[in-house]
Amino acid sequence: MPDSTLNNTSDIALLQENSEVECKLAGGKDGNGAVPNDMWESYSAFANTRGGEILLGIREKKGHFIVEGIKNPAPLIKSIWDIVNNPQKINHNLLSENNVKIERIDGKSVIRIKVPRASRELRPIYINNNPLSGTYVRRYEADQKCWPDIVNRMLAEREDVRDNRILEGFGLDDIDPESLRIYRQMFIDAKPQGHPFLEQGTAGFLRSIKAWRKDRKTKQEGLTLAGLVMFGTWDAIQDALPNFFVDYQEKDDSSHRWIDRVFPDGSWSGNIFDFYRKIYRKLTVDLKVGFQLKDGQRINDTPAHEAIREALVNTLAHADYTSDSSLLIEKHPDFIGFRNPGLMRVPVKDAIAGGDSLCRNPAVHQMFLNIGLSEKAGSGVPKIYSNCRAQKWQTPNLYEKDDPEQTLLELRMVNLVSEEMHIKLIELFGDQYKDLSELKRSILITAATESWFNHDRISALTSAHTRDITLALSNLVKADYLTSAGVHKDKIYHIKGVEIPTPDNEAGKNITFISSPDLSQLSLFSESPELELESPELELESPGFSKGNPGIQEKKLWTELFIIAAPIRDGNYRVKRKELETIIIALCNKSGDKYLKLAQLAELLGRNSDTLRKNYLSPMLKSQQLELAFPTKPSHPEQGYKVK
Repeated sequence: MPDSTLNNTSDIALLQENSEVECKLAGGKDGNGAVPNDMWESYSAFANTRGGEILLGIREKKGHFIVEGIKNPAPLIKSIWDIVNNPQKINHNLLSENNVKIERIDGKSVIRIKVPRASRELRPIYINNNPLSGTYVRRYEADQKCWPDIVNRMLAEREDVRDNRILEGFGLDDIDPESLRIYRQMFIDAKPQGHPFLEQGTAGFLRSIKAWRKDRKTKQEGLTLAGLVMFGTWDAIQDALPNFFVDYQEKDDSSHRWIDRVFPDGSWSGNIFDFYRKIYRKLTVDLKVGFQLKDGQRINDTPAHEAIREALVNTLAHADYTSDSSLLIEKHPDFIGFRNPGLMRVPVKDAIAGGDSLCRNPAVHQMFLNIGLSEKAGSGVPKIYSNCRAQKWQTPNLYEKDDPEQTLLELRMVNLVSEEMHIKLIELFGDQYKDLSELKRSILITAATESWFNHDRISALTSAHTRDITLALSNLVKADYLTSAGVHKDKIYHIKGVEIPTPDNEAGKNITFISSPDLSQLSLFSESPELELESPELELESPGFSKGNPGIQEKKLWTELFIIAAPIRDGNYRVKRKELETIIIALCNKSGDKYLKLAQLAELLGRNSDTLRKNYLSPMLKSQQLELAFPTKPSHPEQGYKVK
């Protein structure tokens, strides 16, 4: 919600649809008001994530808001300023006078604290004088204490330049000679009039392009991180960066499986320069190039080529190569996804606006710029957006994920509004939809193509601020473009006349669930030779596995599900979140269009139902990995899950 005043509980409910608001009663022991101790955890969490608001004087109970108010807010205001300026309690004060205000809601006083996002140079913001135990981040609607590795990564991000670090013990022998030879040739082609760098030998050339550096203070010299990831051999890269991994996957959306893949498999260097050369050709091979001439030469470049090239270079230049997440490029028939480890160093909206660039690996970016493969600093993301408009593609979607920290860019290679969609939108909403904002039009296009959606879905499709999305959805409902169902964070939206499945209506009765045999017996027959996946008795062509024998089909499916979940269920080690989420997706994929119930998933995975729902399924729903059978009743005992 913009910087408006709060007038009633409806305004608060509107704010609460996103994860950037924390309501606290702040009643104190005597009921006269006191600053809650855990408020500063929210202060730290908002500052280290994307900012947010803390409202004191409001009780929240199961999604409902009760304005209790603060009887005498002045002492609390003074206490807030005293604490936030105490370095023993808060390491840095981000608040100004405009950030702390008293609002009147339903005739009662509420203290509204707007916590800005801390800059990269100030993070982490922590409490109690200890960054390792007092640093928090915001995850959905909760404040989460950071693990030490996350804190250390924030501290490392304070450095202006990450890729000029000299790697001790690495030298010229760790450079892939063929990669460097091809780069020098491309350097010559980009600068046909000659260049002083080209007159130097290998060591001098590497020093000139910042792949090799000497520290004047320590006298240490050697290969830089930029030089290694750009031109290094795979063995050397692995020695310096054990978690380094670049991956390209081309997927067939009908089968959800990759049909082409490139990753460091030992057949090539594995460095990012060679990765760029391999992947760019694959990303652009299907683009249509019209016949154009410039200075008598045919132009084989289009706005689409430029957008893809800039997106690929940006991904490689902004990646945090010390992270344990991989860099992934995905090509689908209608969109390309770029994912790099690490969050943006500037807010997303500032990157889209351009002019303010804080590249994580400026030396890597300069190396690509040297050979004409990138825009100057600060103009890359705006160039991607403008070229997509010129190509009449949908607006790109640039956004961040927090766990693990990743930046994602999606280029959707279809027209924003085809002629068929244009006709459909006029039929549904009238010609006046064209006068709406771009965000509202995008929401209505989603409504026209999907039976229902929620706030998180729109957040995944646009780069709009979460509050702007909340307000746009509310306005579209008020203007009768959309209908909503559910309350607060469980609210969904759809076009009038669309029946949303519930356990009691006809749409809900058409939902199909996996029907399971006695799961306690699966461990007995899953190891039986007669029921192995390779067993001829279970082949689809087997006479005993005919469509007329659904019991055997269900038993085979459950055996497969049971085996898929075995590493989690039977493992005697601490399972990483990503590993468990991957198994959940595999189980739902195997189930096809049928839904898996919570109890079934819990039994297959050997996990407590409530813990599984709260810690894994709910976040996966929010990140659009899964969808519910009954979206308006998320806690229904018969609820089911499948891949979105």
